[in-house]
Amino acid sequence: VKLTFETSVCEPEGTDQHRSKQAQSGMNNLLRLLGGQEGLGPQQEVPHIAMFLSLKLDSDTPKDEQEILYQYPICEASQKLRSVRGIFLTLSDILESVTGTQIISSSLFLCEKLVQVVYWKESDKLLIIGLPEENVPLAQLRNMIQDVVRTLTFMYSSLDSAFCQVDNVPRLNHFFSLLFQRALQPARLQPCSSALFLHSLPGLQWLSLPQETKMKIDTALSDLEAADFGELSEDCYDMRRLYVILGSCLFYKGYLVASHLPTEDLVDVGLYCRHYGLLPLAAEQSIGQLLIWREVFPQHHLQPSAEPSGTAYREPEARYFLLIVGLRHFMLCVLLEAGGCACRAVGNPGPDCIYVDQVKATILQLEGLESSIEERLESPCTPGLACADWFLPAARDRLQSSCRAGKGLSGDTSQGTGRQSPPRGTGTALQGSQGPVERDSTNPQPLLEQLCVLCYFICLLVFQATRKKHTLPNPFHSGSLKKNPSEKDTELLSAVKLTSGPENTLFHYLSLETMQGIFITPTHREVAQLGGSIHPQIIENFYQCCLSIRSIFQQSMRKERKQKAGGSSELREAAEHPRVVREHGLLFECSPDNWTDQKKPPPTMNYWVVG
Repeated sequence: VKLTFETSVCEPEGTDQHRSKQAQSGMNNLLRLLGGQEGLGPQQEVPHIAMFLSLKLDSDTPKDEQEILYQYPICEASQKLRSVRGIFLTLSDILESVTGTQIISSSLFLCEKLVQVVYWKESDKLLIIGLPEENVPLAQLRNMIQDVVRTLTFMYSSLDSAFCQVDNVPRLNHFFSLLFQRALQPARLQPCSSALFLHSLPGLQWLSLPQETKMKIDTALSDLEAADFGELSEDCYDMRRLYVILGSCLFYKGYLVASHLPTEDLVDVGLYCRHYGLLPLAAEQSIGQLLIWREVFPQHHLQPSAEPSGTAYREPEARYFLLIVGLRHFMLCVLLEAGGCACRAVGNPGPDCIYVDQVKATILQLEGLESSIEERLESPCTPGLACADWFLPAARDRLQSSCRAGKGLSGDTSQGTGRQSPPRGTGTALQGSQGPVERDSTNPQPLLEQLCVLCYFICLLVFQATRKKHTLPNPFHSGSLKKNPSEKDTELLSAVKLTSGPENTLFHYLSLETMQGIFITPTHREVAQLGGSIHPQIIENFYQCCLSIRSIFQQSMRKERKQKAGGSSELREAAEHPRVVREHGLLFECSPDNWTDQKKPPPTMNYWVVG
């Protein structure tokens, strides 16, 4: 029995009530959205649609709009896209019959807006999603429809099962309401500006923890998954257990901190949690209690193996269930199997109280580690990030003059004042005063800031920051640091630096590891500690570059697979494209928008975004 006493701190009544109402209002709005009680509101005028169409029509009993099996939303915003559905069906049919490949996307102008439409064909059915380019770029929309198909397949076993049952219509309406909410009004579900882009990645944001903390979490999850103690043990009731726990994963404030699931299952569970807003829910406020139970259809277990039947492992004929329990800022997801060495599930079973209690007990067992995880969230970013404003020439001159007046530290950090600003770049403007110059792996010209590549996909970029606690010290401020630095200062200065040279020139990074189903990027708290006048335009530009660079890599991989497949036409193509793209970069020039000095031109700086 755990008994906890809480002493309240006396505050002015008005302040406390205002803060409580504000927090409660934000949480209530989020809960209404997640519960399907609130729609898109004013954004309903923006053209957007999701349709599931049949490619085989019954000619004997023709009906109006019989090809439409499902549509959302049914309103003025989708009416014009609905009226030209014949174009979508014709394009799908013609492209497949002429080229032998299925249609991926098409573009049209509607209400003076460029609308992108993406397609997904399954047997004789066609799923279509349309959204304006200004809200969701095409590369991101292609990723979005893949995630939609994968999530619906995980929930209903197939698109046909999802859309062709009348009982599912309210659930599908809620599903697509959240989808369009995230695309058209992302701030209502998650205030982070990068949320829409990060949600399109095939993975979950990983939070690395100290080894001791990680070991304790893994031990607690392993004990739960073993299910050989207490009421979970078969010896307790002398009968076969109800479920086998295939694996589990633990989230803290929306970050993945541990996973014992196969990669395919982890991505399925993560897409489900992300789509229904469960990750930001646990990050915003402490959860009293969250319990989700549903049957799921993980394709990793249900699809037949490609290996010869004599040698391959055969999955048992079983049903699979997902149990999610949330307490405070923790959320634990458990994948259960009914069948095989466990009892067979009959009908539509609900959550078993014994399993729910054991998952709750595991979370309560981990509550003692909350302070350790919070300390990790408060610790300096590794690798350390630099601030873009430091590299603007005007700010740099002021910092250098202040550094000369102080005493320097010994070591490389005292040499940080010798860097000269890079030359101006050229190119066509993308946004505001930024212009790109592309660079690929075949160009021998060195980068202005040498940035390193960590795995399959990494982009490095500029972040601006204001000096706050736990931020890596500005190298230009090294003269004003203490003569005998404290242990904390030494820790900050010895943080991992990813870039070469005496100065840290890393502004932002993103590492996507598809083999693990995770991506690594600075936490929201680390991002919030960074500020600056040119930060918004640069961070927005970075995520657009990530989409285009990843799209280039995907195209290059498809060419590489064709070359390996062989054939005369492929060999000719290989001769034309002798090299596969391994690195791609864009050079940008930017300057502050709010420059008021009419006598002097605004300071400019160049930066690379490299994948």
